[in-house]
Amino acid sequence: AVEESIKKMGFGTFSILDATKNLRLVFIVFDSLLGIFGSLALTVASLGIINTLVMAILERRREIGILKALGAADRDVRRLFFAEAGAMGILGGVAGVALGWAIGRGLNFATNVYLKRQGLPPIDLSSVPLWLVGSAIGFSFFVSLIAGMYPASRAAKLNPVEALRYE
Repeated sequence: AVEESIKKMGFGTFSILDATKNLRLVFIVFDSLLGIFGSLALTVASLGIINTLVMAILERRREIGILKALGAADRDVRRLFFAEAGAMGILGGVAGVALGWAIGRGLNFATNVYLKRQGLPPIDLSSVPLWLVGSAIGFSFFVSLIAGMYPASRAAKLNPVEALRYE
């Protein structure tokens, strides 16, 4: 209200509220860019899992044919490839969390070295709560299972006669 009354008098004003509005806009744009980058990385990772599993089907076509000839049901073959996709997701999630934690620790260390040289007290910039670690690993597992649906169904549909004749 004070700012508006001063503007009506013909004076220019600046308040902390104006600065926070501009700063909020900067963070909205930054968050949007991070969301786009994250979506792109998720898509590339999913395609990588699909590609890896499809190549595994092609390389192990004879093994799948033998399994099916010995009586393995489509469900069993599908489970085998889902387990492989899940393992990729869990390992990728653990590796991603470890890399993120290491980068955070490195930034924290570098910042504290700088602050110590300036005579300022150290701060803790990076913290990773356990719920976030669990969520990240769970999410990577879930995404890998979704990405493994197509290759698993493709492997389950293999005709054992065709698979054994392949080589």
